Amino acid sequence: MSLSQRLARLFALITATFAASAIAGKEPAIATGKMLGDTCASCHGTRGKSFDEYMPSLAGIDRQQLVRAMRDYRADRRASVVMNRIAKGYDDREIEAIADYFSRIR
Repeated sequence: MSLSQRLARLFALITATFAASAIAGKEPAIATGKMLGDTCASCHGTRGKSFDEYMPSLAGIDRQQLVRAMRDYRADRRASVVMNRIAKGYDDREIEAIADYFSRIR
């Protein structure tokens, strides 16, 4: 499966989750760091343990390092065709939840 196909699936999953809540007339549930982090698996490996020497592992990463990187991607201060687009989909609370999740994996 190509990277663009994996990204399309990721965005479809996120969209479906929030659309279902909107249709039901409820506020979307606050996503947990694990739930948000699981969407990173197609590129960064299951539980952030990369299966590719060219893709960085997120498991055990320093929390502040990941928060800073995600915010930099979101603000286009750090260049990446894929991550700049993905990071724009997360607010600060979600980025911090993702960072908490990956920083605790050993």
